[in-house]
Amino acid sequence: MKYSFGILFLFAAFLSSCNLESGDDPIAKNELDIQNFIKQRNLTMQKSAEGLYYQLNTSGSTGKLKNLGDLVTFHYKLTLLDGTLVDSTSRSRNINRSTVWGLSETVFTLPLSLLKEGESGLFLLPSALAFGGSSINNIPPYSVIIMELALDAVRNESEQIDLIQKTYGIVNPEKTSTGLLFKKIVDNPSGALVSADTPVLVNYTGRLAFSYLKKDATGAFVYNPIFDSGTLGTPTIPFILSQRSLIPGFTEALKKMRVGEKAAVIIPYSLGYGTAGLNAIPGYSPLYFEITVIAP
Repeated sequence: MKYSFGILFLFAAFLSSCNLESGDDPIAKNELDIQNFIKQRNLTMQKSAEGLYYQLNTSGSTGKLKNLGDLVTFHYKLTLLDGTLVDSTSRSRNINRSTVWGLSETVFTLPLSLLKEGESGLFLLPSALAFGGSSINNIPPYSVIIMELALDAVRNESEQIDLIQKTYGIVNPEKTSTGLLFKKIVDNPSGALVSADTPVLVNYTGRLAFSYLKKDATGAFVYNPIFDSGTLGTPTIPFILSQRSLIPGFTEALKKMRVGEKAAVIIPYSLGYGTAGLNAIPGYSPLYFEITVIAP
């Protein structure tokens, strides 16, 4: 989710939600509240040029910095100054959050920019750096946000591909000249080779290198790496490769398969959705597919 910072300072919100008197300044009130919080808890914090207060723990630092396109995985806890829980990840349930660095700004971007891999910190965000004058769930307008944040991992594309191989047990895959990684799970040497005009059905499941929270077909929230699954073609209208436009890596993989075979395929972002991404797939994302080819 992308938030617009500091643009929703509406006068009506002051009267109805914040109980501020006419002429009161939410920026000044945020600053006063933050200073009181720091004093009451005897904290020692630095202040960034943007107005973010922070205290860092660098004891677990690897020194690894973030670059454009890296996958950044972190844990967080967001609360209001009165202790009200806003949102959090869960280490006990292995639910974290990941983002591709440099593609968009969120409430986490500025705090994350101050952390190297393995570091953590306490951050106090005035409303202009958090959710502004909007009211979101249990967050009143112009709220200061307390963020406890730990940057667990920074992975470039090669490291993400290694993670996919480890997670799904893909041992010694073939690496083609384009960078595609291909491993047959089910072999069928007698099956017809998929060519440009071979009528087939293709079952597939596509996964990212990280899990994320989303709604499934029933509307329930699930946390997993699957961004798409389904079947190309039907028994009455089979899939024909020459008649469909697919990402280059998927097309290359199909041309290496026969009817009756299943393969594990890791597609680098240059053979997938590039630096732009598509829908739930961020730019710079390598993709993992399990593909099965069957006769119509």
